[in-house]
Amino acid sequence: MHKGPFNLGETLEVARKNFAGRRPLEMAANSGCLLDMERNIFTVPFLGEKYLAAHPSGQVTAAAKGVEAPTIVSILILHYLDRASGVEEAGSWISFKELQGGGIYIEPFQNRAVIPFVRNFGGRPEAFATAAATLGGHKAEHGNISYIIPVLPRVKLLYILWYGDDEFPANGTILFDRYANTYLHTEDFAFLAGMTVGVMLAALKKE
Repeated sequence: MHKGPFNLGETLEVARKNFAGRRPLEMAANSGCLLDMERNIFTVPFLGEKYLAAHPSGQVTAAAKGVEAPTIVSILILHYLDRASGVEEAGSWISFKELQGGGIYIEPFQNRAVIPFVRNFGGRPEAFATAAATLGGHKAEHGNISYIIPVLPRVKLLYILWYGDDEFPANGTILFDRYANTYLHTEDFAFLAGMTVGVMLAALKKE
């Protein structure tokens, strides 16, 4: 993302500028997002919701409510459209540290994503399964329980839990497709993984 969390406004302006300079048809093909060619508006599925991204302005709105998207959501969607390579998923998974420069952002990633994930779902595997399903997640074969959750058309995250016992507390991790960096920056994934946990928790409250 190239900017710290206190510079999100500036980061959004840079994202809009880069997005404006890209060809809409190319971004649509590479991102897997629908493009209304008459209005130059992308429809972007993101964490169970749909957003509209206008080209070249870079204005992102929630499709259902018609209101401007939160700044971080706008940044992630614009980065995704701008950066999307169109390559197929590798089908193999890597840790956050294995992403480009992942070691630099490992602490924010742990604090925003892994720790809240384990704290909220480590002792509640059934709640994790329910929450993952609300986001279109499908069960995987890792740890004691795991789900692959689609967050953007060509970006999926793998959430894995190991149950705790009398000797060891519950543990968990979040993995990424080997080609993840061809769609988003590493810092974007630190935000995105944590946001996904937040959306899962919000989905449970609606149950």
